[in-house]
This record gives sequence, C-alpha cells and structure tokens, in this order.
Amino acid sequence: MNTKIRIAIAALGLAIGSGAFAQSSAASAPDAIRQVKQDNAQIRKDNRNIQYQRQEIAQDNARIGGDKARIGRDERKLAEERSERNADQRAEDAAVKRGDMAAAKRDELAREHENGEIGGLKRNEAHAKADLAATRADRHQEYKELGQAKAKKAQDVRKRNADAAKVN
Repeated sequence: MNTKIRIAIAALGLAIGSGAFAQSSAASAPDAIRQVKQDNAQIRKDNRNIQYQRQEIAQDNARIGGDKARIGRDERKLAEERSERNADQRAEDAAVKRGDMAAAKRDELAREHENGEIGGLKRNEAHAKADLAATRADRHQEYKELGQAKAKKAQDVRKRNADAAKVN
C-alpha cells in the first residue's frame, strides 16, 4: 500500500513538473532508509528463527538415534528370551517323554516365566516404536516449518533489496 501511494505521488509529481518531482523524491528517501532498517531487523529475526528450528531438528535426530538404539537392544533381548523359552519347551517335552513329571513341571514354570518376560519386552518395544514414530513426525513438521521460514527470509531479503535500491 505504501508503495502504491509513493508511485501515485511520483506520477503526480511528473505531471506537475520536474521541481515537484525532485521534492517528493527527497521526502521519500528517509522513508526508504527507515524501511531498509525495518527489513534488516526482520531478516535478523528470520535468521534466529531458522537457527532455532535447525536446533530442534538436531535434537529430534538425537532422540531418533536413541530410540533406534533402544529398539535394537529390545529386539536382541527379545530374541534371547524367545530362545530361552524354546529351550525350556524342548526340555519340558523331553521330560514328559521320559516320564519325569517333576522336571516337566519345573520346565513349564520356567517357560511361563520366560513368556511373561517376552510379553513385557514386546510392550516396551511397541512403546519405543511409537515414540520413534512421534519423533519422526515432529522432525517432519519442523522441516516443513524450516522451509517456510527460509522462504519468508528470502522474500524479506528481496523486499529489503528493492527498498535499498530506492535509496540510491
């Protein structure tokens, strides 16, 4: 809007004469300088915003790495517990085959205990995967916001450069 007014004033000044045009240009020069300073302040603000968003993305990347490591540990522990459970099942089957019911009962209790641990590990792994998905979604949103901030900064720089060209 301010630019349209200045253009209208300049056109009016051309119509009246070169003397009036020179006066309107001289009057608009301080406005252009003030506008350039405001544009520079906005660009600095955009730079701080971009830096903040990059830090958030780096933090999300660190959280994602930690979640991946935790999921890997849980998967290895789960595989270990399953192999122990399967060994208890084989021992129980062998004891039943031999007719040793006391050993079969002991192996069955051990297998049930392993099944309980497996269930807990599976729940922990599911929670870790949900945390990982949420962190990735946050990171994706932050990348989008970063792109928008960069576009806004580029627009502010173009505006500042246009305003600075008016000063000269």
